[in-house]
Amino acid sequence: MKKSVLLISLSLSAILFINCSISQKALDDAQNRINILKSKGVPDSSLSDAVKYLYGAGYAKQKDEKSKARKYLDSARILIAKAEALYQENSARIKPYTDSVIAVLTNARNEFTGLQLKKLDSALTVIDSFVQKKWYYQIEYNCNLGLELLKVLRFNEARAKELKERLPGEWVCTNHIKSDADKQINAVEKKIFAFYKDGKAKLIENKKGQSAKNLKEDWEFQSYGTWDCLGDTIFIFVNRFVCAKQDFQNLLEKDGKKIWEKDSKPTYDSLITDGSQDRWIPYSEMVLDFKQEKKY
Repeated sequence: MKKSVLLISLSLSAILFINCSISQKALDDAQNRINILKSKGVPDSSLSDAVKYLYGAGYAKQKDEKSKARKYLDSARILIAKAEALYQENSARIKPYTDSVIAVLTNARNEFTGLQLKKLDSALTVIDSFVQKKWYYQIEYNCNLGLELLKVLRFNEARAKELKERLPGEWVCTNHIKSDADKQINAVEKKIFAFYKDGKAKLIENKKGQSAKNLKEDWEFQSYGTWDCLGDTIFIFVNRFVCAKQDFQNLLEKDGKKIWEKDSKPTYDSLITDGSQDRWIPYSEMVLDFKQEKKY
């Protein structure tokens, strides 16, 4: 008799346990554990299944599907526990490795100048931002990127050093505008890059002559700033832009006669602070159109 009563009691307890609804506190606790992992930089992709099961548990609870809610919550808890354990394991592994990589990258700063150094410093700034948060996964990822970047920067630094010896001077591109159909069309357009040894730069762009049947042009723009090389690409950082002249003539017909009417636009001298006038050109492309007419 006592045995039968005990079995009935155990059966009722099992039924009550199975049918017992999960509490909102249990859902909130699981969500809080996920939030903590996210705050430590654990990627969303690593937590997506846990989030999915936790959402399913909450939805089943709303529908009063007790058994399904309990099943989903248990699955979410298992996945959360795995993510927590993996985080602890990876943190212990990652920190000494990334500390050594950061030391390598920091020491390598002495190898670089100009834009190469700027690139490395940008990478170190990104890494440091994750170090401050203790986001170990992101620290490791960006440290690995930094090591790959180091290889590229070493190549670029050697190339930039070579070009900095070769570039100082005036590089000129001249374009003659002519037409076989209209011999009156005859204009010359020039671009002049002036690279100075002290890092300053000047770009002159001008055009003069009759460039179309009904148009004569005489204008000049000047850009001032600094120059540097990232590998074999030349960058000009413009901080001043000058319109030296803007004179045009348009061929019009008045009283049965064709006359050239002047149209002079205002000149100006502007400081540039937003980088909108910056230029860049690969050296391999520049030498196709430009010739070094002066060497400094």
